[in-house]
Amino acid sequence: MSDLILHHYDGSPFAEKVRLMLGLKGLEWRSVDIPNIMPKPDLMPLTGGYRKTPVLQIGADIYCDTKLIADELERRYPDPTLMTGGLGLAQAISGFAETGMFWTIAGFVMGTIADRMPPAFHEDRARMRGATSVNIDKLKAAVPGHLEQLKPQLAWAADLIDGKAAFLAGGTPGLADLTLYHPLWFMANAGRKVGAVLNDYPALTGYMERVAAIGHGTKQDMTGPDALSVAAAATPDATTGVAENAEGWQAGDQVSVTPLDYARDPVVGTLDAYNGQRIAVRRTDEKVGEIVVHFPRVGFAIRATKQN
Repeated sequence: MSDLILHHYDGSPFAEKVRLMLGLKGLEWRSVDIPNIMPKPDLMPLTGGYRKTPVLQIGADIYCDTKLIADELERRYPDPTLMTGGLGLAQAISGFAETGMFWTIAGFVMGTIADRMPPAFHEDRARMRGATSVNIDKLKAAVPGHLEQLKPQLAWAADLIDGKAAFLAGGTPGLADLTLYHPLWFMANAGRKVGAVLNDYPALTGYMERVAAIGHGTKQDMTGPDALSVAAAATPDATTGVAENAEGWQAGDQVSVTPLDYARDPVVGTLDAYNGQRIAVRRTDEKVGEIVVHFPRVGFAIRATKQN
């Protein structure tokens, strides 16, 4: 059985990005279906509070955020590479596709399908944003504005492809393509009314077909409790320690790590590794024992906490 365990749900666009990473590399992996809203009882023992989707588990090591998951998959399985066109291209595309365009798409999608979603879903997403209440009418009223903001961004995305190579860096797909693709996939899978907007951009729809053909590798279903048992039986991999840094962090510091954008649920533990690119926090949970949770440095805040 594969050592790779992905905690995700089918409709998550960021999970689709990782599923395609696994497909591009032709990997076998185990799939744990998690709820799309809290509570997530079989995930929290692993992450210590981090609730975003997806999460990659390898034994007792837990990898958060798709940028770090890509980096870890590339480190462990370098061939074929995800970095067609270089990491810089993937990060530049991320700055466009996963920030402004993604949130415009999210607003358009959520407002359009607002009446189809249960109240618990809206309440959960409001909490993720730090809001104290939900206004469905406001979500729906914002749809025309989101659509007008979205149209030029889709045109820009189409211009990256139209009349050029099959993929962003030429004839071979890479992380940049998966990064551009998954917000568009989210639109295409949100219902006919939402997906129809893409029909005005044939360069994008053709491109999406090529990316989708990468597939998801070889998936084997797994239960959440079984994944917890894997973690409990494993020992975290050795880490590299804490490199010299401008903030003065040292190995053994008691810290909390929190996303900077949304779902700012802190993960508290002992600083195990820090190299300017990654943060690793060692923690203990009664269900799984000792766990190391890994984060990218960019996009996350690290703060000192008092030891209990």
